[in-house]
Amino acid sequence: YIGINSSLILATENESELAAVMAHEMAHVKLHHLYRMIQHQKQMRAPMLASLLASAALGVINPTLASGAMAASLTGFAQDNINFTRSNEKEADRIGINTLIKAGFNPQSMASFFKKMQESSRYYYTANIPAILRSHPLDEDRIAEAENRSANIKKRQYPDNIDYHLFKEIIRNTVSINAKDQLDFYQSQCQKHNNPATCIYGNVLTLLSLNQFKEAELNLAPLLNNNPDNLFYQFAMADAEIGNKEYTQAIKRLHDVQIDFPDNYAALMNYAQSLLAAGQNETANSLLLKGFRRFKRDLPLCQLLAQTQAASHQKGYAYLTQAQCYLLQGRRFDALRQLEQAKLFGKNDRYLTARANAMIDDIKLMNP
Repeated sequence: YIGINSSLILATENESELAAVMAHEMAHVKLHHLYRMIQHQKQMRAPMLASLLASAALGVINPTLASGAMAASLTGFAQDNINFTRSNEKEADRIGINTLIKAGFNPQSMASFFKKMQESSRYYYTANIPAILRSHPLDEDRIAEAENRSANIKKRQYPDNIDYHLFKEIIRNTVSINAKDQLDFYQSQCQKHNNPATCIYGNVLTLLSLNQFKEAELNLAPLLNNNPDNLFYQFAMADAEIGNKEYTQAIKRLHDVQIDFPDNYAALMNYAQSLLAAGQNETANSLLLKGFRRFKRDLPLCQLLAQTQAASHQKGYAYLTQAQCYLLQGRRFDALRQLEQAKLFGKNDRYLTARANAMIDDIKLMNP
């Protein structure tokens, strides 16, 4: 699993830079670097202990020499770890750049993002360097190598997908602490570095968080009129309509989107949540049941289905679904308790009882 920090996403300026980070991390996984690092440390453990014991033995003869020898041993092994890490990083850069080229992204974005990371690290004291720079050390040699690998590639245009920029505004609003500061950012700074549509969309998201739904609708309408197929705009408009209690418009909008994009996860979840907001629990329940068959491993969908079943007075099935949610998290004992509750509420439902018993048998057969 590769996790991407939200601040790192905001630090990228274009889609290729974000792809460069992902390609680099995918290379680490592909090349088994973590496993190789652990194996290397195990191999070096015995020589390190032997060296430290020799230094301690020397201390019996000359304590001054012993402290110097011990410091030299520790420094030498620390340098060995640094060299090993740097070697892995350069290897991941090389594979990552090839991945970028094959995927149609700008290979020069890796070097450009390295420069950005290096520049930002200068504003931190050593103790406060961001985690990614501690685990991915940068030096001029590494940046130069990345530049050289992409220098001979024929230059061409790499147009940015608008969805990348809109997604960044979702992230910006998600991590924001002060919504009023966000409004100031969109009104005075955003357009210096972003296109107007991106800034308007980000401003709309902030207005929604402040419950200013009418103003959000007014700001978003021109964007939606110019690009009616953009799902980011459609979902934001539906949120504004729900906030204004315009449930009929929101439900129709999201129903149409779900028809046009039947396999889209976000379309499914937004439509279900609009139905729940309007009190149409049974319809939402039916929709989520179908969706859960398609996205069987999705925890948020599972939890929303359990809540919807409980709201629809189907408590036995809600407990059964909650058991499935716990299993997705590896919580077998909690799942068993939920299934026992499902059987209590489903005494007169042979199908529900049979499903609960089958799940209980499957859980008991799992390895501890």
